[in-house]
Amino acid sequence: MQYNKPINSSLQRVIEKYLPAAQAAGCFSPLEGLSGGSVYFSIGTREYVARQQLETSMPGVSLARQYRALTRISRGIGSRPVCLAEGWLIVEWLNGEVKSELPSLHSLTSLLYDLHHQPCFGWRINLLPLLERYWQMAARERRSLAWLRLLKKMKKQGEPKPLRLAALHMDIHAGNLVYQEQSIQLIDWEYAGDGDVALELAAIVTGNNIDSESLIRTYAQMSHIQVDELSRQVRRWRPWVILLMASWYECRWQQTQDRTFLTLADEAWCRLQRND
Repeated sequence: MQYNKPINSSLQRVIEKYLPAAQAAGCFSPLEGLSGGSVYFSIGTREYVARQQLETSMPGVSLARQYRALTRISRGIGSRPVCLAEGWLIVEWLNGEVKSELPSLHSLTSLLYDLHHQPCFGWRINLLPLLERYWQMAARERRSLAWLRLLKKMKKQGEPKPLRLAALHMDIHAGNLVYQEQSIQLIDWEYAGDGDVALELAAIVTGNNIDSESLIRTYAQMSHIQVDELSRQVRRWRPWVILLMASWYECRWQQTQDRTFLTLADEAWCRLQRND
């Protein structure tokens, strides 16, 4: 990805204003990711990530909310924000290792426990409006009757009533975990908000290769929730999460024409059929 001159100029102005000790930023390197729009840069020994608000950003994604989320979480859970200005969010780079697999069950559950005991952010995660916007933004030829029927069915039944409301990250996978000496920290908080802890668990077990029963049982014990109750709630959320994934991929396919998203969407639709 190459950034044109106006964007580089705007980012440089933000750097000069909010990092005044810097004479000039060092190398700029675009960061890979399904959402895009992020760039790494260094100033001396300090390292940062800048994320731009894209013109074709996804519904529900807000740099302002991401900035507010990062200002609220405790140190040791996520990056420290530097500023939000001129359409750029700058955060400190987290040095550490990103592994290809999730951490041990105990480490993952402890991370979730700490995250869900942060103060609520102040805005709710509402899936139904997102699902409806994804439908509207998807390619016309991909908007099937089965998809529309499922969307209407979920609208009629409504989202599950939260079992326990908490601050959620909502994009926990191996690529968003940075291993440091004393902790595991989370990056990419663009979908963070307040929601049911069972929704977060449903998203993790749906989007990752993990023993769902063990995760639910361990989390329930640590959080003093009845295992059966939590398990039922996670099952209630799973169709919502799978539809959310399928819809997100469909929307990204329409935006980018990258066939990777088309493949992922087809896989999610198959999972949704099996879930039924």
